[in-house]
Amino acid sequence: MYHKTLLVGVLAAIAGLTSANDAIPGNAFENSGHEAAIAGAPMYHFGRSWDRKPCYPEAGQNDGVKTDGVDSDLCFSSQNGGCADPGPWNGVNSPGNPFPVYYTVRQCNDNEWRVAYSIYYKKDSGHKNDWENSIVIWNGDGAGGWKRSGTLLGWHSGWDYIAWGDIQNTVNNDGDLFDQGAKDRNHAKVYQGFYYHATFSTRKTSLNTCANTRDEFRSNDWYFLPDGTWLHNGDLIQDGWDYGSADTNPSSLRNEARWICNRG
Repeated sequence: MYHKTLLVGVLAAIAGLTSANDAIPGNAFENSGHEAAIAGAPMYHFGRSWDRKPCYPEAGQNDGVKTDGVDSDLCFSSQNGGCADPGPWNGVNSPGNPFPVYYTVRQCNDNEWRVAYSIYYKKDSGHKNDWENSIVIWNGDGAGGWKRSGTLLGWHSGWDYIAWGDIQNTVNNDGDLFDQGAKDRNHAKVYQGFYYHATFSTRKTSLNTCANTRDEFRSNDWYFLPDGTWLHNGDLIQDGWDYGSADTNPSSLRNEARWICNRG
């Protein structure tokens, strides 16, 4: 009986080490919600197609001045042309250059907060300027804390909902960044499409053409998990700034056009 009890205890300890979804206190959503944004930030991945670099995210503004996009490559010219450099490629899971991730935090009801994460590109393969988004949904845990319950991934003006426990790959950022198949940890791994930059929860490498579909090529050649330094308040993106077709941006998420609580 002693050995059986000991084994159960060891297995429970191991399980505790390999999962998390740590609760955060309600005050994490105060002061613009920066602490909540840190707690659930996605781990981004970017692919390298036919030895070509992708268009890579960068700042959507600098010192209060809106960033100007560049003309789309329309799938023909270089995807990286006019865009930021992802950094040296040393094989899969190369650390990508850091970039600002703009967060928007809103309380949707007494039992739900949402944190949106928005990244800016100067173009995609369809138009000048591009904003891509994901949302982490937090619900009360019944003990005064808040836990991740799901995510919404932006897909060409639509959203895919995934319950947090069903996300294929999550990490805690405690030495586990390259784990695959780990569920219910603190940060979701997301994969940006190579051409049109839609956000996916899985890798897809069987189709490597300019497809604006759910089969869009994505991979894990570069990764970036933003910390507090690179998580910027979405209020920096001013109302009235026109990004053309890229109309799901931090301004629209906090206003009626794309109100964060109505997504999904």
